[in-house]
Amino acid sequence: MIPRFRLARPATLDEAFAAFEAANGDAAYVAGGTELLQVMKMGFAQFDTLVDLKGIPELHGIEGDGGGLRIGATTTHREIERSPAVADAFPALVGLVRSVANTRVRSTGTLGGNLAFAEPHSDPATLLLASDAVLELAGPAGRRETTVSEFVVGPLSTTREPDEVLVRVRIPAAKPGEGRAYAKLAFFERPAASVAVRVTVDGGVVRSATVAVGSLTEVPELVPDAAAALVGADAGDGALNEAIAGGIATLGSLDAVEDLNGSADYKRHLAGVLFASTARAAIAEAVGHD
Repeated sequence: MIPRFRLARPATLDEAFAAFEAANGDAAYVAGGTELLQVMKMGFAQFDTLVDLKGIPELHGIEGDGGGLRIGATTTHREIERSPAVADAFPALVGLVRSVANTRVRSTGTLGGNLAFAEPHSDPATLLLASDAVLELAGPAGRRETTVSEFVVGPLSTTREPDEVLVRVRIPAAKPGEGRAYAKLAFFERPAASVAVRVTVDGGVVRSATVAVGSLTEVPELVPDAAAALVGADAGDGALNEAIAGGIATLGSLDAVEDLNGSADYKRHLAGVLFASTARAAIAEAVGHD
């Protein structure tokens, strides 16, 4: 049972900051609540006041941004899943959110809430890390921008100050000849391992690559050596085998964390399987845009 709490429903960010300050530190911001309310129900956290952010227009919605996207923090996974703008600009993100939990959770849970909670076995942070997404935050002291790697610093731990709000996520436009892909394996609803790959292809050759893994380590992590294995590879199916094998080999040095999903070695194996399929999918999309 969730302990009693006061609920503030501000209409602006300034009202949200004032409500948070009025609680004298015994408050938390809430958007979808799919994570926070569960934590409170289990007795792991208790707050005198919850400040509901869903009524603040600035924090909600999806906008095109020169071929990229600006997604408000309180936008739900379901809204992202059904957005024509996201489908056009970033198909991999649509595929990702479509696989999150179930329709009830996707209709309630928000992108910003997911990122701010920093659950190690969640989906979006890994793909957004590989995609060079920028996070915009605001607080009483002003506004700032940060990257996913700077924001998520540990399990359930971010660099967000307690009185700060995640405002939106900015995702840059795909470059000419760019492809992005994401895949995961999940046994207990949340991913056991996930991999995101971003590549650019020009003249049938992979010119640049970014690889990120999630759910293996304590935070989503870039794997530069796996990315380097792809650069210079011929994008033809047969010629990719050696490059992908080289990338898989680099994943064997990841400091994976053993958990209910399996041993560290097994999770590294899963990452290799996912890397092979995700690299091919990203390169196929890039060739289509080359």
